[in-house]
Amino acid sequence: MVAAGTAGMVPGRFADGQDLASGNPASPKRVLRFAHPTDIHVQPELRGGDGMTAAFKHMFDLKDPPQMILTGGDLPMDTASSDQARSATLWKLFDKIIADQVPKSIPIHHTIGNHDIWGRDMAKCKSTGKEAFYGKQWFLDNFSYPKTYYSFDTAGWHFIILDSFDLVPNSKDFVSRIVGDQLDWFKADLAATPATTPILVVTHVPIFSAANFFDNSEQKKHEGPDITISHTRMHVDYRELDNLFAGYPNIKLCLSGHIHLLERCEYNGITHICDGAVCGDKWNGPRQRTPEGYGLIDLYADGSFKHQYMTYGWKA
Repeated sequence: MVAAGTAGMVPGRFADGQDLASGNPASPKRVLRFAHPTDIHVQPELRGGDGMTAAFKHMFDLKDPPQMILTGGDLPMDTASSDQARSATLWKLFDKIIADQVPKSIPIHHTIGNHDIWGRDMAKCKSTGKEAFYGKQWFLDNFSYPKTYYSFDTAGWHFIILDSFDLVPNSKDFVSRIVGDQLDWFKADLAATPATTPILVVTHVPIFSAANFFDNSEQKKHEGPDITISHTRMHVDYRELDNLFAGYPNIKLCLSGHIHLLERCEYNGITHICDGAVCGDKWNGPRQRTPEGYGLIDLYADGSFKHQYMTYGWKA
């Protein structure tokens, strides 16, 4: 374990089911096992539909399969810059595979990703901005959600699903942060959660990330003597959230995706895990040294947890 106030990153070692992160569970009572497949980016091309199918088949073929699914965002390949017909095709493919592969008895919850926001690139989407399903509405309609952020309780844990995207008006750009009504709701939700209830927070964009420093494609955009991480790659409000979290020692784990790299960082007593990507490098093979996979998390009654990154044998 890395000491509080410092950060550590998982080394580049992968094996199917290897235990890469653990909260050192002291209690033998496991209360929930769930899967965290993120950055699926399903598409018909490059056998993306077959890949998503293989990932979900793998998780439910496990001897000890998950009891819940919590997706991490970027579910279709890209609806942020795809026209209505293409976006509909991608969502239909995603929904069909979920319906075919996830048992009806398994609860499933979804997180919004930047590629799930239709019309961010209005020109490529051929959008007027006035469509009923414009922006985040398509995601909401697809899952019958009232908001892109929400919380729920299960197995003695409190889950908080957040929307990382503060959209820039009249632009395809976004800033990764929690603001406005969502921030007010988030603070109220934390305050209403009993101090004895362990909390798990899910965002698409990492709140805190060390792997971003190793993201070659991102660093090429910021070449120079200073190290820079884009506002689209990590939460810019990480200091504010760290200060907020300081009042809630029952926040145990923050899960994310977005950068398609597997990492585990610990800072001020909270573990931050980015769970790679189901699609790897968008169905072109591993992303750097992170292969295609998904997170498998065991939660315990005492607020501890165990995490594994499951590769599923996909060959691009």
